[in-house]
Amino acid sequence: MNVTPSATSIKSSGFTLLELLIVLAVMGLMMGMVGFSLLGGGGAELGAAQRELLGLVQQARSRAALSGSETRLIINDVESDIDKYHRYLELVVKDTCATNGEVKWLVMGEGRYLTDGVYFVPENVSKAKTGDGWRSDAYSVWSKDDDFKLKDSFKGAREINGDSNFRYLAFDQVGNLVFPDSVDGATQVPPRLVIGVGSPIPTRDAELLRFDNPSSIAGILMRRYGGFAVLELEDFE
Repeated sequence: MNVTPSATSIKSSGFTLLELLIVLAVMGLMMGMVGFSLLGGGGAELGAAQRELLGLVQQARSRAALSGSETRLIINDVESDIDKYHRYLELVVKDTCATNGEVKWLVMGEGRYLTDGVYFVPENVSKAKTGDGWRSDAYSVWSKDDDFKLKDSFKGAREINGDSNFRYLAFDQVGNLVFPDSVDGATQVPPRLVIGVGSPIPTRDAELLRFDNPSSIAGILMRRYGGFAVLELEDFE
């Protein structure tokens, strides 16, 4: 005689749908906590900043190729501006007047800030106070280590030779990365944008920013022809 299993016997032989959902929710929470711990303190903010930075880098390269003009992702380097220093970014495109050769930089859209509490690690380690165990290569390398001074934006453009200094990542008119092959006879490493969880130093002496946690870093390593590699903690030496 065939016996049809009762609802009670089916329930006792495995998980109910509700139980499965609870297990999956707990597993998801645990995985999220593991991911956060691997990134160190400020992991969520750091991940958000890295994703936004990747998007801006891709926009800069695409804009250069589409416009046929050098395009730069510029980062505020005004030491007296505690709110914007190494946090504020703009995308600008070179515009040269055909009649007089005058150069200005057109601002593409609105400026952006990195996520609260996240800053670019300066190229000059003397400008930042870092915690014990800081990685030797966890600092930014720009397209060129020169001053890029612009005036305040007016009607969507910035004229050159202003008072505001910027660091920058540059792409030429076909979208290739701009950086020298060598500096003072030494091979130049490709640009590397490094971000970390930090805070400004109010006294604004020689050290302008502090990064206490050597595990709270991430970045992007650029390639000459526009490619890039995402840098996580284990990629730094």
